[in-house]
Amino acid sequence: MSDMRKLPSLWKRAGIVLRSVCLVGLAGWLAVPAFAGSRGPQPGWGTTNAYLIYYGNWTAAQVDYARTNYHLVIVHPASNITSSQIATIRRGKDNIAGTADDVTVLAYLTIGEDDRAGAPFPGDRLGPRVDPRTSDSAPLAGITNALGLPSAGGTNYASYYLNAKSNQTGVPDQNPNFGSYFVNAGAPAWWTVIKGMTKVAGGQAGLDEILTTSVGNAYNCDGLFLDTVDTAAPNTWGTTYEWTAPGMQSLIQRIHTNYPSKLLLANRGLFFFDSNLKTYAYNIRPYVDMVMFESYYSDSSTNLITPSFLDNKYDFAPKLNAEAGRPDGFNLLVVDYDHTPAQPAATVNQDYVECMGIQGWPLYRTNPSLDEALNTNSAAWLATNVDTQAPVWDSTAAQGSTQPAPRVGVQKVVAGNGSATLYWDVARDQTGPIHYNIYYSAGGTMNFTNATKLAHVAPAMPANYAMGTGPGSYPYGSTVTGLLNGMTYSFAVRAEDSFSPSHEDTNKVSIAVVAGTNTLSIYKKITVDGSFADWTGVPWAYQGAVDGNTVNYLQVQFANDTNYLYGHVKLAAPYALFSDYYSHLFVDADANVTTGYPVTGASFGSEMMIESGYGYDQRNGSFNAGAIANLGWAIAPSVSATEFEFQVSLAALNPDSSRVFQGRVLRLLLQDNRGPEVAVETGIAYTLSPPQLGPLFIARSNNLTSITWAGPGTLQYSASLPATWTNLTNVVSPYTFQAASGRQFFRLAE
Repeated sequence: MSDMRKLPSLWKRAGIVLRSVCLVGLAGWLAVPAFAGSRGPQPGWGTTNAYLIYYGNWTAAQVDYARTNYHLVIVHPASNITSSQIATIRRGKDNIAGTADDVTVLAYLTIGEDDRAGAPFPGDRLGPRVDPRTSDSAPLAGITNALGLPSAGGTNYASYYLNAKSNQTGVPDQNPNFGSYFVNAGAPAWWTVIKGMTKVAGGQAGLDEILTTSVGNAYNCDGLFLDTVDTAAPNTWGTTYEWTAPGMQSLIQRIHTNYPSKLLLANRGLFFFDSNLKTYAYNIRPYVDMVMFESYYSDSSTNLITPSFLDNKYDFAPKLNAEAGRPDGFNLLVVDYDHTPAQPAATVNQDYVECMGIQGWPLYRTNPSLDEALNTNSAAWLATNVDTQAPVWDSTAAQGSTQPAPRVGVQKVVAGNGSATLYWDVARDQTGPIHYNIYYSAGGTMNFTNATKLAHVAPAMPANYAMGTGPGSYPYGSTVTGLLNGMTYSFAVRAEDSFSPSHEDTNKVSIAVVAGTNTLSIYKKITVDGSFADWTGVPWAYQGAVDGNTVNYLQVQFANDTNYLYGHVKLAAPYALFSDYYSHLFVDADANVTTGYPVTGASFGSEMMIESGYGYDQRNGSFNAGAIANLGWAIAPSVSATEFEFQVSLAALNPDSSRVFQGRVLRLLLQDNRGPEVAVETGIAYTLSPPQLGPLFIARSNNLTSITWAGPGTLQYSASLPATWTNLTNVVSPYTFQAASGRQFFRLAE
C-alpha cells in the first residue's frame, strides 16, 4: 500500500499527505553544504534536473538506472533498500563518490503521526493531550504548555499522542485511512522516539538510522523527507490540531540544528507559507531546503485533475514562490499521479505545462502506490519544451480560486534619507530560481539605457506582508542607498530567470520619488479649500502604484505652518476619504513604534487617530481612550473624489488637556483597514518645521511707513519698549500705514 496518502475528509485544500522515503540525491543539484537550510533556492534544483520518487522494492538494475538518470531519488526505508544500494546511487553516473555528478539521498520520516508497529504505546502515560486554548480563536502565541492538557477521558498513553478536544475519549486519535496515530510533533518524548527508532524494532527507521553510519541499517542518507507535517494544519481545514503548529516548527528546527549537514524536504505544510493564516508566524522556511507540493494538478484518487487545482494555482502557488524566493528560501518539487485507465495525453501534458512550464517546479508522475516502473518523462517533456521566455509576473493578493491580475514590476517606492525603498510582487518561470534586478536613473522618467542596475538583489520582507496578503501588501522590498537628497529618481524592477543565457522581462513600469522626502520638514501655509495650487513646490512624501484596494493611496504630501499640520492625498479611484470608519490618519506623536496603539498591517505605534473627522486618544495602546479636543479638523472636498487636502490643529489636546503635539518629530500613517492599505507600513517621518521668519525692511516717506517682509509670520507692533505686542491682522507684505506721533516698533512673530 502506498505511503503517500490523500485524506479528503480531513484536509481542506491540502490534497494528499506524503508517506515518503529516502530521497536519493542530486548529482549536479548541489553538494551537501556544511550547514543545510537557510541557503535560499538553488539553481541546480530545478526543472532541468530530473528527480525520481519510488516506494517499491529495488533491484540492482533499478539502482543502476537511478544513479545514471536522476539527480534526486526518493526511496522508502520500509522497502528492501540497503545502505549499500543507497551508497551506489549516491555515487552518480561516474560511479565515483565525491564528484560533480553525485546524487543526494534523503529518507522518509513521518513526524506528525506514529506508524510504528504496535502503536499506540503507553509511554509516560501523560497522554493523549488536547488543545489547551479556551477556543479556536485564541492565539497560538498564548500557548504556554507545549504538551497541551490531558484528555478528560484518561491518560494511559504517551504524552505525544493527540485527542480531539470535542471528543475526549482518552484514546489517541487515529488516522482512519492509514491506521497511524496523530502526534504532537513538539512533545519532548516524540523527539526521543523519532531519533532512536529502528526498522527492526518498530518497522520504521528513525533519525539516527537514516542519517548516520552507526545505528541500525546505517542508511547514511543525505537528509530527510519529512511527512505528515499537515497534522498541524488550521482547524478550519478540517483538523483539530492547529495548536501543535508551534511544536511542528520547533521539531523541524531541532532536526535542522542537530543534523546541520543534512538536507530537509517538507511535504506540503502549505499553511506555514500563507501570511493570511495564524500558522504563518511559525513558518518553517528557514529550516527546510525543499518543499514538496503533492497533488498540485492531479491527485491519487480517481480525479484526473484535482478539485483543488485552481486554489493551488492562484492562491497557494504565488505565496509558495514568494517564500521560496527569499534569501532563506527553498526549492519546490511536485509529485502528481497516473491512473488506470490512463489519463488522456492532453491532460498529462497539461500537468507538465502547469508544474514545469508555468511554475518552474520539477514534476514526477507515478501511480498512487508509487511503485510504477521508473520513468524519465519530465526530461522527455523538457527536451521538446526548451525555456525561451522571460519570467511572468504573478500576484500574492489572491485568497481563493479566482485568478488575480498580475502585479507587474515595481509597485511602490518610498523615499528615505539618501535612499528609496522599492516594493514588488513575485514572478515565476520555467527555469528558477527567479532573480530581481533594480534599475534607477535620475529624473522623473526612467531611462533604462543609462540606468544604474542592481542585479540579483536579496529582497527583504515588508512588515505588513507578514500580517496578510492583498491589495497594498507586497512580499518583497529592497532599499537603494547612496542617493542625493532633493533629487528626483525613477525606479523599476525586472525579473530574470536562471536559464543560460538568462531571460529578463522588459516591463517599463517605473515610479519616481524625491530622495530625502521621508524626513520632511516643510513650512507652508495651506488653505484647505479643495484648490491644490498652494501645494506647488512641496515634495511628495510617498508615491505608490495602483493596487486595486478600495482606498488606494497614490501620492501623499505633508506640510505645516505655525498652527496646523496639512496633508494632501491623491487616490487611484474616487472615494469620500475620512468619511467613514475605514480610512484613518494615525499620528505617532512620540516617534516611538513601541508605544501607543499598534496599527494593524503596519509597524507603527499611534498616539492619536483621526476617523470620520474626529480625533481619538491612543496613548495607552487602546483604539479609543477618549476624544481629542481642539482638533481643528478640516478636509476638502467633503464628497467622493480622487484628491483631498486636510488640516489638523497643532494645538490639539488629549483628554487630560496635555498637548498631542509636544515634540517636533512625528510619524504619520494613512490607512484603510480593508486592505490593509497603508501609505508606508512604518509611517512617513515628518518633522514640524518652525516658522521661516524673514527680515523686515522698513522705509519711511513723509508720514507714511512701508514695511516689507519675507517668509510667513504675523506682523506685530508696539508703541514702546519693553513691548506689549499687538497683532496687525489681515495685513500682507508690503504693509503701509500713516505714521502717528511718537515711535513705533515692529516685529515678525510665529
